[in-house]
Amino acid sequence: MELFYAPPDTYNAQTRSLALSGDDAHHAVTVLRKKVGDELRCIDGTGRCFVSTVSEVSKGTLYLAVRDILVEPPPKTHLSVAISLTKTPERFENFLEKSTELGVSEIIPMITTRTVSRPKPAQFQAKHARWQKILISACKQSQRFRFPHLHTVTHFADVLKRTDDVKVIPYEFSREPIRVSFAGKRVLFVIGGEGGFTPEEIEAARRSGFQEISLGATILRVDTAGLFVVSMVRAEELRQT
Repeated sequence: MELFYAPPDTYNAQTRSLALSGDDAHHAVTVLRKKVGDELRCIDGTGRCFVSTVSEVSKGTLYLAVRDILVEPPPKTHLSVAISLTKTPERFENFLEKSTELGVSEIIPMITTRTVSRPKPAQFQAKHARWQKILISACKQSQRFRFPHLHTVTHFADVLKRTDDVKVIPYEFSREPIRVSFAGKRVLFVIGGEGGFTPEEIEAARRSGFQEISLGATILRVDTAGLFVVSMVRAEELRQT
């Protein structure tokens, strides 16, 4: 069943009711022709899905009576990916969409020494809003109730300060195989941009407790490398269920 997005503050726990507005309400009424008595399922991004019945259709808003609340638990492995902004915006947005479908927990848009795309601060807000819409759309499509946390654009040096259980940096000149288990841990991967990481950045990552690994003999594009590591972690998690 198609999912709709209703922000958490639109749910009234006392009356067990929900108000759906904006583009989702327009789609439900104009495209799907939803009417009083029809069922809708709305996610709020925090892991809840509201199984609801349309109680009233008003101009621009659907009022829903909530019959049941389905809860999606957080994944056992908390996977964060800090990934460099890309020269081609479509590649970064491809990573946002596909990694969300695969179950990433946090996405950190990152600026490294060799990052080509460096939006001006005034552009960050508009880009962040667009990226958030991509995540919401991907969650609806993949039937995911819990949105990944999308950070603001962060510099590489600040990413190194994080205290995840396992911190990994893929590096094209590394020959180190993947030896660590990720399942059940807080895992952070950092993915470099088109020019890769500088030797100084690799050394700084080592000093900060990152493990350097190889993703194979071929050179991967930024979005491909990001999706590679997300798939790798999720595959290990599935093998242990």
